[in-house]
Amino acid sequence: MDSIFERSATDTIITMDILNRKTLQTFSIIALAFIMTSCASRGGFQPLPPVKVITETVEVEIYAPPLPPEIALNDVDWKVITNTPCKPATGKKQINKDKWYYTTERFAYEEYFDEERQETRRRVQRDAENNRIELEHLTDGNGVIEVCGNLQQKIAEVEIMLDGDFVIFAMTPVGYEKMSANLQEIKRYIGQQKDIIYYYREATAPKGKEGWLEENKERQDNDKEAAEADNEQPATTEAPSVEETKSAFSIKSLLPNIGGKDD
Repeated sequence: MDSIFERSATDTIITMDILNRKTLQTFSIIALAFIMTSCASRGGFQPLPPVKVITETVEVEIYAPPLPPEIALNDVDWKVITNTPCKPATGKKQINKDKWYYTTERFAYEEYFDEERQETRRRVQRDAENNRIELEHLTDGNGVIEVCGNLQQKIAEVEIMLDGDFVIFAMTPVGYEKMSANLQEIKRYIGQQKDIIYYYREATAPKGKEGWLEENKERQDNDKEAAEADNEQPATTEAPSVEETKSAFSIKSLLPNIGGKDD
């Protein structure tokens, strides 16, 4: 009897669980139908609006620093020295009290003032018969003095310029040609680099070529004004002495034997 009651209770619980599940499914179906009916009553399915792709060109301003100032080169004093040809000495030219050299001019010259050109010029002296006056050769104990090239003249000029002994940094004609070729190669490289810089500057300039040139000039002027303003500021420290500002390079330091007679 007890086993019959226990089985009936279990069967009742299972039956109630099945009824609950069916009831939940029924309510879910009714709710879904209600939602679909509501969507249909609002006019049906609304499609999404189409996606529009808009392309807009935005000009980007790229900063271009100003070009450096032009190159300022110093003049170089070239002296050509040779020991040929050899000619008889006809005179002596005194440069200063201690420096002189032999001259090899064949004829005598005189200075005169040219009224038309308003300058002092030289001309050959002539005798009463309008012949050129030829200079006599200088001699010493060994005969006629021979002067080969302009070596003695350049030695005297360089010693006066250095105020000391004769010292030069020589260069052969072949070395001079190589130096000229090297300078031309540097010039070519700089020119090609400049063309590349101009190309990219014009390509990225927002105002075109003329606008970039004006902007570059304006930036250069601003840099120049800023540098001048810095130079005009009063110094806060004492000016360095002459010994401190003296260049570390000099011919006398490179060659100690060069210098005045009193060194």
